[in-house]
Amino acid sequence: MNIIKVAIVDDQSLFREGLTFIIQQHADLKIVLEAEHGQDLLEQLAQASVLPDVILLDIKMPKMDGMECAQILKQRYPKIKIITLTVYDQEDYVLHLLDLGVNGYLRKLTSGKDVCKAIRTVMSKGYYFDDFVTQIMLSGLKKKRHIMTKPKVDDEVSITPREREVLTLILKEYTTQEIADKLFVSIRTVETHRKNLLTKFGVKNVVGLVIKALQMGEFSTV
Repeated sequence: MNIIKVAIVDDQSLFREGLTFIIQQHADLKIVLEAEHGQDLLEQLAQASVLPDVILLDIKMPKMDGMECAQILKQRYPKIKIITLTVYDQEDYVLHLLDLGVNGYLRKLTSGKDVCKAIRTVMSKGYYFDDFVTQIMLSGLKKKRHIMTKPKVDDEVSITPREREVLTLILKEYTTQEIADKLFVSIRTVETHRKNLLTKFGVKNVVGLVIKALQMGEFSTV
């Protein structure tokens, strides 16, 4: 069994204790770090012998909030997945954090079961969007496309037929293993195609790839 190492960053100790209790009920999840705010997290990470795989990150915290912390984390620790867990549900917060490259966005009214599901999903797929976030993403994209002028032909992304197949399966939320099985190729080959897609679309992670692909009308119905 692969153990997923989790960090919790929240200034409310009672919330951290409750979430820790829930997560520790699952044999494949392990809390390796708790922090009160962003600065506390960064200091602990700098001294940690084992880094977390996933960080559950609050937004409103003293000293360093979640938005500033997420931006620094993506620069210093790009392999660590970030799931924001917050009371804020405004569209601008969600879209801004997705632009920063977070892998998931959950509201604190989310159940413990769904938090654990999100942790596992970002590890297997690279991102997790619940129905709430998906609707905000689509709403934001519609507004952006409404005010956008027609894109130039030079701005189009040229991808190979195989890359298109991989992109289609990513948008359908297939895991890397599932894509490899579906296309009868190795996991390494799928990862290479994914890396090429990130480069061609000019994005940093799968979340950005999904957003960019949706922004381009030809991928909106795959």
